[in-house]
Order: sequence, then C-alpha cells, then structure tokens
Amino acid sequence: MTTTIPRLANLCEQCRVLEFDDSDWPGAYQAGSAGEGYYLEISKENDDPHRLNLDYFLLDSLPELPWLSDTADSGCDFCAILKKSIQKYARDCFAEVLVSLFYQWYPFGNNLGDGRRPIGLKSLLAQLLWIGYDENGQHLSRSTWLHFGIDSPHPSDPCARWLRLESSPRDDVLCTENVRMVLDNLKSSSHIRPFTKGAVYPTRLIDVGDDGASSCRLVETSSDATFAQSSQVPYAALSYCWGPPEDIVRQFKTEKGSLDDRLRSFELQEVSPILRDAILAARVLGVRYLWMDAVCIVQDDVEDWDRESSLMSLVFQNAAMTICTPASTSCQEGFLARDWIMTRIRFKSNINECVSGSYIVRLVGEVNNRFHASVECLSFALNHSNWALRGWVLQEYELSQRVVIFGRSKLHVVTGKGTQSEANEVTQLLDRAHGDRYLQQGAAGYNPYINWITLVEDYSARRLTHRTDKLPAISGLASRSLRAHSSTFLAGHLFLHIDLFWTAALSQTSLRLTRAALLDGLKSRRSYVAPSWSWASRNHPIEFGDRRFSVFEDLGPGITEECDIVRASTSLAGSNPFGGVKDGSLVIHTSTVPLSITVEPLGSVGSDHKVWRANEAGGYVADLSFDWNLFEDEESFKELSLVLIGSRKAEENLSWDPVQLVYEHEVKDEGPEGTSVVRFGMMDTWVAAGVPGHSRLGLSEDRIIYGVLPHRERGHFRVGDGEIIDGQQASRHFKEGVAGGSTNQDHDVGKGYRSDTADTHRGTGEKNLNSHGTTSESPPDNDEERYAYGIIVHPASEPGKYIRVGAFHSVPREFGGLDYFRSYQKQTLEII
Repeated sequence: MTTTIPRLANLCEQCRVLEFDDSDWPGAYQAGSAGEGYYLEISKENDDPHRLNLDYFLLDSLPELPWLSDTADSGCDFCAILKKSIQKYARDCFAEVLVSLFYQWYPFGNNLGDGRRPIGLKSLLAQLLWIGYDENGQHLSRSTWLHFGIDSPHPSDPCARWLRLESSPRDDVLCTENVRMVLDNLKSSSHIRPFTKGAVYPTRLIDVGDDGASSCRLVETSSDATFAQSSQVPYAALSYCWGPPEDIVRQFKTEKGSLDDRLRSFELQEVSPILRDAILAARVLGVRYLWMDAVCIVQDDVEDWDRESSLMSLVFQNAAMTICTPASTSCQEGFLARDWIMTRIRFKSNINECVSGSYIVRLVGEVNNRFHASVECLSFALNHSNWALRGWVLQEYELSQRVVIFGRSKLHVVTGKGTQSEANEVTQLLDRAHGDRYLQQGAAGYNPYINWITLVEDYSARRLTHRTDKLPAISGLASRSLRAHSSTFLAGHLFLHIDLFWTAALSQTSLRLTRAALLDGLKSRRSYVAPSWSWASRNHPIEFGDRRFSVFEDLGPGITEECDIVRASTSLAGSNPFGGVKDGSLVIHTSTVPLSITVEPLGSVGSDHKVWRANEAGGYVADLSFDWNLFEDEESFKELSLVLIGSRKAEENLSWDPVQLVYEHEVKDEGPEGTSVVRFGMMDTWVAAGVPGHSRLGLSEDRIIYGVLPHRERGHFRVGDGEIIDGQQASRHFKEGVAGGSTNQDHDVGKGYRSDTADTHRGTGEKNLNSHGTTSESPPDNDEERYAYGIIVHPASEPGKYIRVGAFHSVPREFGGLDYFRSYQKQTLEII
C-alpha cells in the first residue's frame, strides 16, 4: 500500500490565510477529553458553523491567468494548483474569473444532545465567478465551485483528531488492500440470481481474457459452451457515462458491420478508455465476463436494441457485481488513474497548543452547488456526480445487488449488508447504499404505485443523451415494480385521475422556456417521446403536485375521480410494454373552464419563481402552474382552458389568512407597527394558505418583497367596505354573489372528440385503457369542502385537439374549490 504525501506548501502572502487560526472563528472551543481525545467544536451561537470564510479574493484573466502564473512561478504551491485547477474547467466564452475561498465543515457522528451534531473539516472550496461575453456581445456570468477534498495520511495524529479529518486515499485504486476489501465484502454477501423471462444471461458478454492478455472477444451466451454447462457463471456489468456527442462518436462499439469482428476478437488498445479500465478491473477482481451496452448491444440494429433494452432488469440484477464509475465523466475517460492535483497545508491550533500538524488539499472536481462538497464521498458519488445524474444509471444502480463504486477520491463496495469505503474500516448501512429503494415488494407498508411516483420524480431530473430513451431507460425498473400493470401502463402513467396532475419543476434548472418553444417542441414529430399529457414528454424535472398542493397527501377515500376517460391509448414503438411509444391520445369528458377570467402572477421571495392565480370578479379561483417560465409583458391566456381531473377532501383546519406584503425599504428594526419582523424562505408557503388574488399582491418594478406577515386574526376576511366575516362565510359570500350567475353559461372549448362508448380496438402495439383499475366514489356531500385539480390545455394545430401546457389546483375558499368547476358544463376533448 502506498499513499503519496506531498511536501508542505510554500505559500505567498495572500495564500497564508489557508493556515487558519481556529481561535479567530466565532464560537470555536475545545471539546472532548484526554481519554477520547480533544477536538474542535463550534457553539450553537454561531449561525453558520459549517463555513469558515477566508480573507481571499482574486480577479485574474483567462486563459493565461497572469496573476496566478506570477505567484506560482515565485514559488507558491497553492497558486500553482489553483491555476491548474481553474484552467482544467475554464470555458472559452469567459475572459475573467473572480475567486474567493472558504473552508466547508460537515456534520460528524451523533448528536451532541442539544440538537446539534459535531463538525469535521471536509473541503476547501474556491468559489469561481466566471465573467465573459457570448457571441452576440451579451454579458455572461456563471458561478461554480472548485471542490478540494481535505484528508490526513496519519488519521491518528492530533491534527487529524482535532479537525476530524478523513483518511487519505491510496495511490493505486486496485492495490492489494482495496481488492481484498472488495472481495471480502462480496464473499460475505449473498447473490441471488432470479431468472427473468426464462433467461439466465444477457444475449452477449465480453470475455475479458486472462490477466495480462492483450485481446478480448465478444461471446453469444446462447451458443457458448461455458454458459450452456452452468447457470452460475459470474459476470460484471458496467455503469458509466457516455459523455458529450464528440466523445460518443468515437466510442468503441458494436454495429451490424463489426459484429463478426467483435465475436472473433479485439485488442485492448483499440477500446475506449472506460472499457479498458473496466476490463482491467474485472480481471483483478476475478470476473471473466463483462457486460457493456455499447459493445454487447448492436447499436445500429433497432430490433436488437429494443429487445436488449427491455432486458435491463436481467442484466443488472443477475450480475455478480456492477462496476459503477463516478470518477469518469465520459466513455473517453478512464476511472482507474489517480493523478492528484494536491498540496499540503500546515496547521497549528491556538486553542490547544498541543495540536499541530498538516492536512492534504486535493482537487476532487467542479460542483455547481457548494453543499454537494459537504457530504461524504460515497454520498457525493451516488447523488451529485455526473454519473449519478445520468438517466440510465438510476435503474442500473437500483437493480444491482452488489456494486463496486470507483469514486473521484475513494473506492467503495456496497452490498445488502452495508457499505465499506477505502481506508475506512467502519461498515455502515446507508439509505441509498443498497439498490432496493423501489423494489421492496415484501417490505411493510410497501406501495408499488407510490414507489413508482417517487422513482419518476427522481428520474425526471436526470440527463439522457437521447430524449427518445426517456421511457426505455426506466423500463427495467417499471417491469420489476409494476409487472402486474403492464396492460394499463400508458407512457409512464397508471391511474390518470391521479398522476395526470404533475407540474414542471423548471425552478430546479437553468432552463428558460417560452410558451412558443414549448408548443413547438410538443408539436414536433422529429423526436417524438410521449403525448403532451405524459411527464415523459418533458426534458426537465417534474413533480406530482407542486410546492403548495399534492394529491398524494391523501391516496385514500379522500380522492375522487371527477372526469370520464372516454379513451386513453398509446402505440408502442417496440415490443417492450414499458418502453418507448410512437403515439398517444387521451379523450376526456369533464368540466372545462376557459381562462378568459383574470390571470395574474405573484412573486416568490428569494427567487424568480412566479405563482400564477386565476381570479373572477376580484375573488380567488385557482392556483396555476404553467409548463413554461419566460412570459411576455402582456401574456394572454385566453386560448387556454382548465380541465378538471379530480378532487381531494380539504383539511378540517384549512386556513385562509389574509396577508400583507412587507417591502425591504419599509422594514424598520422593530418591524411594521403592531407586528414583529418575520422572514420566511418562500412566499409560496403563505400563498398556499390562500392569498386572495388582488392586484396589490403583484411585484412592483421598484420594490423588492421582503416577506409576508399575517394581517388579521386567523379565520377572518374583509368583504366590501368594512364587513368582516369568517373564512367559510367569505367563501359562500363570493359564490352566492357572483359565481351563481355562471351556472348556465356555455363555455365552448372546441368541437373536440366525442364517443359514447369506449373504444375497445387493440391494434398491433397499441394499448387502450377503458378503466383505470380504480372505482370512482359517489359524489361527495354538498357540504363537504373539496380541492379541485386538473390540467391546463392549449389548442393543437389539428382542430378539436389539445396539448397539455400546465396544471392547476383550486382551494375551497372564495370562488375556489370543486363546486366552482362543477358549475361549468362538461365538454369532451382529445389531448394529444
């Protein structure tokens, strides 16, 4: 075993702040005892005990970085590694970079007894503000963080204990100690091979050959004698990132024209770096056969790809181990090399003068969120690495029984018994360690439908090289967890009166989407993925519900189907019932409300997220969530309609508190008269309680919303001039005064598609759904308050057809709630 220890860093005057003084940190004190050892702790009076800012700011020019070059040439070791790290991630469009530094600490061990957890030094972060101009001369800026991990090659020395440092990784990821750790964990865990569809092995596997061999070959398991003689031949599966298009086109792969060559043999030196490292790892770990999609699936054979992608549950669940590669970002990048960019920083405590030593600072990579650098290395690999954000990886990891994870800084092995990390003898069971989050059919309280919904929300935030993989990339998980629903599975949906209510979580992304761009994408047939009503039609995160309302808060008798599904169908793109589709349609008969009523935005404190409200005659109707987030100054919504899908029983203590907005320039130290200043993270949490939709609630051009405060006692609302009544009376007052007049209006949403009987035709590859498999309740009691929810539609190019462009929910206050929507005539329309 070898762990390289770099020399102590020579630091320039500006970089000496890295040798921080722990006594200058507010709230820092000595904790522990002589028996257990002393360590640094921060008192609860410190508002941010996980961040120690350093007095370091630097503005330098790209790409040469002349300031850092000068100081590095003068002998500063940290300036040298900072320069190298910045240049590694620099983009051509940026001309300057502004750098600041801070130390990031992380929770360590168990609670201290007062709700806090002790802390350990985790990372040094260089916050980078990239500054430049685009091709049109427009100003560009972007913030990222360089993540330098901190560790100690001597875990037992006083400095490591005082700062609670992690141990250093080894120079060779496949050193004897690491290989022994992996093999011991695999040996002590069980591997159950459940045969799928009568098959035992994938169609093809790579024979990696003996250690030191220069060639490999592809084998077809159905005709190879080794696999015919035994059902227990172990193989490894590879989970990796394909990378950007320029890397993918150069990837070593199998196509129709090269299949025979691959079956004969191929040289190790001609394969992609990711495959070369996987072959080397498999040989060292004693596994003769390896599955990799690019080689084991014929990439230009549509039928072969469709068949093999439908067998993913077999490939990964039956593998003796899955090799996962968060250390790599592309098929052209291996995962075994450890060429550290690192240096070593001195440390001497001024709180405990007996503590002195040093720690290693080594580049881990670039992150887009500083909090991703505060988690331990396995959690980072499983949640925040480029590998973890790849769409196919979700089912590859979750279906695997045992995985070996090659992280950026350490090696990990995960089995059903727990996880063990390199240079760490403590084995622990993590929530995300074992791949069974969505497959626990035997567990108490298991609900396959809820698990599927959770899976889809997770999956929707992940990246895919090809949009058309949206459904195939989770078809393996779907076939395992929803096998009883294959005949009613419609483009990712099961129970339409529930899961049609999803919202576009665009605030989680940097995507800026106009209504025109949204419609163009949904109308295009060039890269069709799913019908517009399916979450799979979107290339961004989605949520089932929104931050203010969710159907899934009550999946019992409180949910009622308020629409009649005349027909729901999809045409499969292949033979996989959970795979891609080439068409889809939903014909629905329900109450429909044209958005000719007033629509206004409400601003969200602390972000550019807008909450939209529909109002009628000054009274609230519904909260709206659109599938686009770039709006015109005078955006018109008159083409749109609200389509009722279902209702949910309202909470008994549902409140409807009026609020006032408090603006930044109006805030005094003591707060507005008669109130105390309260800061809330999001205005949405108050909007959810029912903010009446008045124009005064909009954002002003020259005023910044500071927060929201209750305006009067709970349960009262002002109606007209001076009249104050309770919340329930207010709701009835509005309905009796205005809503009653709309009962007999004819709200035409278009000719639509009308059918008095369900279409029972089943063509080749087409699925029709005449019943959701759920039973609608009888209409609820008239006195029962109920939320209403549904989708927002826009006319399609074809007359009588519509495209889904949003979702809504309606709180039973003022005009809102189920009664309002029932007052409108039902229409039949087709959503494509």
